Amino acid sequence: MYKFIKTSNRQLSFDGDTQTALMLVESIHNAYLENGIDMPKLLNDFIFNIEVALQDVNVLDNDFNILETK
Repeated sequence: MYKFIKTSNRQLSFDGDTQTALMLVESIHNAYLENGIDMPKLLNDFIFNIEVALQDVNVLDNDFNILETK
């Protein structure tokens, strides 16, 4: 069952399902890690807001790990 989240940060916003949110967060983290550059503060704050929204709907735990679904 898909859960939906909505979050925004200045000029950036996300309104969609948790699976898409997880893919977005992972993709952006990986893109910056692979290139060895720091993420801009605006983008970092936006990704953090998505991760907190995912915690609020019990998709991520307090350490931002994906919770197992049963």
